[in-house]
Amino acid sequence: MTLSFDLYLITDPTLGVDLVAVTDAALRAVPRGRVAVQLRAKGATGAHGSTRELIALARALRITTRSHGALLFVNERADIARIVAADGVHLPEDSLTPSEARAVLGEDALVGVSCHDARGLTLAAEGRATFATLSPFSASPGKGAPVAHARFADLVAGASLPVLALGGVGADDVDRARDAGAHGVAVVRAIYAAADPAAAAADLIRALDSAERARR
Repeated sequence: MTLSFDLYLITDPTLGVDLVAVTDAALRAVPRGRVAVQLRAKGATGAHGSTRELIALARALRITTRSHGALLFVNERADIARIVAADGVHLPEDSLTPSEARAVLGEDALVGVSCHDARGLTLAAEGRATFATLSPFSASPGKGAPVAHARFADLVAGASLPVLALGGVGADDVDRARDAGAHGVAVVRAIYAAADPAAAAADLIRALDSAERARR
């Protein structure tokens, strides 16, 4: 299928920023429909708050994303995605299957899957995932060595679903990611640790547009 967005913003509560405010600032700076947001709050029922707090955050992000024409995904928690009427769910490799997620959300729900190798991409495609993230593309704290560029390109070429490059990705990495066949990029710190999230988001969109023009 054709994926409508090519920039995927992934929240990180450990960075100590107002996730809704940063997301709103970033989305204001980019064209409608080009961006999706994933609410990722690992440990949300422990160190980072209760399930009720996670639902409240998801609802706030749903309002923000909808106002800017952006899709919203909730990491793993299909129940919360359904409660807040998110567009879909994003699944770690050891989580629910896409079919199990759609049993909660409905057959039309969008499902992303985190992948790290050829087997993960194959299982994601066989499970009818909408798209996959493949990581780590570049050096990223705690994520291990990056996948070599040639290997990344081989994995994307062998995948039968859209793939987003994830892991240490900034505007300067977009051209390499697109050159490796990635549909787009998924970012965390490039937005949520940026001094100016709006400028960072605009830079990423410009880099994606430039990479696309170079390949026409």
